[in-house]
Amino acid sequence: MRCGVSDPFKRLVLEQHVTKDDIELVAWNLGWIIWETDEEVSGSYVDIWLTQDQKTRIHVVDDRPVGLLYFTVHGDNVDLVEERIQENFDLWPFREAISALRDAPGRDEKLIAAYATALTAPVEQSEAVEDAFRELAQDTDPGIRQAVVIATGYAPLSGLIRLVEELRDHDPVEHVRENARILLDGLRADGSE
Repeated sequence: MRCGVSDPFKRLVLEQHVTKDDIELVAWNLGWIIWETDEEVSGSYVDIWLTQDQKTRIHVVDDRPVGLLYFTVHGDNVDLVEERIQENFDLWPFREAISALRDAPGRDEKLIAAYATALTAPVEQSEAVEDAFRELAQDTDPGIRQAVVIATGYAPLSGLIRLVEELRDHDPVEHVRENARILLDGLRADGSE
């Protein structure tokens, strides 16, 4: 496999109706080569596919902790593979994800939209993301506040890190404070903070 771990990558989040079977069918039709299946990483399951020239690696992440499937594409032909994915699948664009977050009618929809927003958040939209998550950090449901912590792991924007610091220091629920501390320690060790 020729693609390196430090390659730039794209993340493309699938809408909820897309299944792993749908992905496999398209992958075979595109001539991708299966490299590894169901590698478990932090509660998620990852299938790794390669393009025929083996210069681009496509990870299909079944991220069960957040309830979403997404691609991460690494290597030489990221833009071309991204085009093929966009042609064949329904994806969460950032604008739709953040709009769904603002308009979510219930807890489950709010959680999915929060994770979709974090997974699709472009750096240049950090202020919009921070504004949306600031409201979540004030929610009375500790599960929603916990989602702010989890989502920040996917989008460690400076404003979100500050929100997680506030949760670590002031949240009324111990597990939210503790998970915020664990995330911040991990980001610090990783150099993301």
